[in-house]
Amino acid sequence: MENDNKTRRLLKGIVTYAIGDFGSKILSFLIVPLYTYYIAPESMGTYDILVNLIGLLSPIITLQISDAAYRWLVDPREENAPYIRTTIQLLIHNCLFAAMIILVINHFVTIPYCVYFVLALVSTRCLNTVKKLVRGLGNQKLFALSGIIYTVIYLALNVIQIVWMGRGVAALFSSTIIANLISIFVLFLVESQLRVNFFEKPDRNRLIKMLQYSIPLVPNLLNWWVINSSDRYIVRGFLGLASNGILSVAGKFPTALDMVISLFSTSWQDVSIADTDAGSADRNAFYSGVFRTLYRTTMSMLWFLIPMTKAYVLLTMEASYAGSADIVAFYYLGSVFRGFSSFYGVGYLRSGNTRMAFRTSVVAAVVNVIIHLSLIRFLGLQAAPLSTFIAFFVMWLIRQRQNSEELGITIRRGEFALLLIVDVLLSVIIIKIRLQVCLAMTVIGGIGFLIFNRKMIKMVPVKLLGRFSK
Repeated sequence: MENDNKTRRLLKGIVTYAIGDFGSKILSFLIVPLYTYYIAPESMGTYDILVNLIGLLSPIITLQISDAAYRWLVDPREENAPYIRTTIQLLIHNCLFAAMIILVINHFVTIPYCVYFVLALVSTRCLNTVKKLVRGLGNQKLFALSGIIYTVIYLALNVIQIVWMGRGVAALFSSTIIANLISIFVLFLVESQLRVNFFEKPDRNRLIKMLQYSIPLVPNLLNWWVINSSDRYIVRGFLGLASNGILSVAGKFPTALDMVISLFSTSWQDVSIADTDAGSADRNAFYSGVFRTLYRTTMSMLWFLIPMTKAYVLLTMEASYAGSADIVAFYYLGSVFRGFSSFYGVGYLRSGNTRMAFRTSVVAAVVNVIIHLSLIRFLGLQAAPLSTFIAFFVMWLIRQRQNSEELGITIRRGEFALLLIVDVLLSVIIIKIRLQVCLAMTVIGGIGFLIFNRKMIKMVPVKLLGRFSK
């Protein structure tokens, strides 16, 4: 019975987060061709480098204190206001300090689109932090609403500014900034618990306790950045800015898969961290079943996503970006194992051993850089997604071993290995496949996905109806 309740809570969370994130992820996927016709590969390469730089600076600026706030906000024994106040006080202080440093650096070394870059960095970090607080407060519906608001504003401004006004990369930045600010305003307007007195004297003891939890997560996320984003800088150095633009476009296509994994992982984190059941047979069976559902769903999705993406590129995108079609497959596999690594990373959050998360990410980051540098002269752009996939695969193997006791997950290794082999072979074969074959493989893969996951597909409505009828 308890496992049924956990399953229903997990599914409810997935549906709620999907309402907020599904539109943004899918529409972002569909709008990629717009970029290819109105923004040159060189300009897209510059934008991509700046966006990835935001990813590098974000954990350094915020010290990941929102993760600490979330950890205690979900605890019903704790008072919410002090954690919210401490989080936002640190966020405001660090964002202002970082903005001043970047503007000073720009005075000596020119940073492209510097003002846009600073505003996008600060507003993005503020929005993500406030959304994490909203999740910690248990307001999943508002979290979803903020995603819808952001999507509508961002995409509308993109179309208006890129197509009608011809603003190029500046449009991408300004759309992000405006959408961020409006979303933040709505979150504070609707969620009254966020409106605490930020001018009170900081609680030093509480801040230290939160930072002791969150700071070990910073180097962990920096290593994730190395795995996800260092490829852009290596490609720019070896192959040039235009190649980086092609790589940037290819990296956007796993959006749909990332969406599924993100929805699953976000809801899974809510359920597992709040779960006080420690190591029982029922709990272990539930966790094992959840992971099996995750890997079966995501790994079988590649059967139609990989050929469909290549067909989509060949049919819709400008010719100078066509090379992205042949390198996207291993980015999909990288997304799958990034999701698996995040899934097992919950074990560190449950145990409070966040330092171990850092060590696994260091190993993966080193693997990524070494493989990429070793293969780029032989494989060209293909070395980037391949090294990303291998790095996340290594990270997952280590985390799976380290968290086996904390999570108690049992994997059907034969089934898992077979799915992996099929996906790797498909990723290699797709490079030489023509358009007509890609279309046929998309249909066959889609049918195979439905047949393979038919039990899970039938189960979801039953569990959801049971949850919402209570």
